[in-house]
Amino acid sequence: MTKLAADTVAIHRLTVRARQQRTADGMRDSLQSADWPQAGQDNWVFIRRLQVSGAARQLPLHLLEQTRQYLTQSNNPEQVMRFASLAELLAALLADLVRGRAGLHWYWRRWAHWFELPVSRAISGIVSEHLDLLPSVCARLAQREKLAAVCLSLTDSDARQLAVELAGMSGFRLPSVLEIAELHGSEIDNADKRSSSDDQTWAEQLTPSPGLLALWRPLLQELDVADGRYQLALLLIGQDLAPLLLQQQPARLLAVLSARFAAMLNAKKAQTSGEPKPKPKPVSAKEQIHPRQVKPPLQAQPLNQAHQALAQTDGEANPKLDADTERQIPAPLPHKPLAEHDGNYIRQSRQTPMAESLSLADSSFPATALAHGSFPEPASAGLEFAGFHTRQGGLLYLLNMLNRAEMRSLMLEHAETLPSAWAWLYRLGQELQLDEDDALVDFIALQLGLDDSAELAGLPSLPAREQVLSLAQRWYGKTGVWQPELLALNGQIQYSPSHIDLYVPMNAIRLPVRLAGLDINPGWLPWLGRVVSFHYD
Repeated sequence: MTKLAADTVAIHRLTVRARQQRTADGMRDSLQSADWPQAGQDNWVFIRRLQVSGAARQLPLHLLEQTRQYLTQSNNPEQVMRFASLAELLAALLADLVRGRAGLHWYWRRWAHWFELPVSRAISGIVSEHLDLLPSVCARLAQREKLAAVCLSLTDSDARQLAVELAGMSGFRLPSVLEIAELHGSEIDNADKRSSSDDQTWAEQLTPSPGLLALWRPLLQELDVADGRYQLALLLIGQDLAPLLLQQQPARLLAVLSARFAAMLNAKKAQTSGEPKPKPKPVSAKEQIHPRQVKPPLQAQPLNQAHQALAQTDGEANPKLDADTERQIPAPLPHKPLAEHDGNYIRQSRQTPMAESLSLADSSFPATALAHGSFPEPASAGLEFAGFHTRQGGLLYLLNMLNRAEMRSLMLEHAETLPSAWAWLYRLGQELQLDEDDALVDFIALQLGLDDSAELAGLPSLPAREQVLSLAQRWYGKTGVWQPELLALNGQIQYSPSHIDLYVPMNAIRLPVRLAGLDINPGWLPWLGRVVSFHYD
């Protein structure tokens, strides 16, 4: 299993040398219940080896102190590796997989079972375990200039399978290539007819931002529209631009995006070559479903050679010791710290007969709270990974209202009028006198692709307003929470392409809000395209 929960301590190998079995058992129990130091908000830290010796009652304290010292260090590939988030970790792992170097690094041992497989299968397997993080992983790969390389290392079938899984996670069926291709041609054919009209449909409003185009252009310009990797990229773009429409009209949205990107890529090529921009021509479905030749995957052979090198570079096994001197303890997985045992000994120096000793190898510390200092995001992190303070954090409580079945149906019914769930949230907040000067309003404008929050005034009015307010009264009228005070909540919002986290003090919890079910974790919201979590510290 390669997934770990937040605030978890994982011990890959635990070795306790003790003269008595009960001493070793007591040591294991102490480590499982210990208050381990935290690695930092969203940080993942790998420590290669810890070793302490002394009286049994002192060993846990010594071990925790040594751990704390390592957690305050910067990266040292020989002993400590840290990543600012799980998305950054996965991006680094996938980049190493493509380069054939994953098996050479001790901190990737938890994922070693993938290294025997072809690269495409390994990439798709790892990504499949973390589908909700895929937008953030792609952004991190782009920062490393490895997004195109990793995507092109996927086979057509593996990429298409990931697209099927991503669509399933969002609750709709992935359209076939033929369905998209047929609509693709009609969208190009109708573009000129609509361009002279002052009334823009939602299709005309879906213009990818320069940042989004820059993110995906290196990959899309290498692929045919029918390629599974192209379809996976389109799906991620659609999830970013218009997840609500992706729920309602997936084939048409993907066709619109395909046409838009084709036009943008052609315009870019024309600018580069100095030639006049070519007028897009309709393309038949038959022509679209036969992909042209594309670059082959960068690497398709198994990585077992690198996996063998891993074993060679990590030192030799510990020599066999007397059973009364050393006991290898299989540690179960408790709720708090968890320890793992793989049946192998680790190399360590012999201790004096009267001293107990304890060693940990390949410990990892993914955590969401920091007790002893923090480590900032790397300088390469862009605006996709940022945070801000808000006084209107309660606006995010309304996501739980929008997620109720009747509201989801209303949003889908009126998706062409108000195609973004962010717009629904903004208009709903206005019904509770949302403070327009709050940073959260600027954030919503950013999510809608607007240059300034003042442009939010141009959004369509709240569809079915009377029906929406009637639902609000029915659901929240008795608890008395449907008041402007609901939005007044001081907190910190951290966001990424895949997640939004609201952090508020524990004393901000309000019983009426809780009884109304508004402050529970929304989790994965397919119509928003994000995982939303509330944290009370």
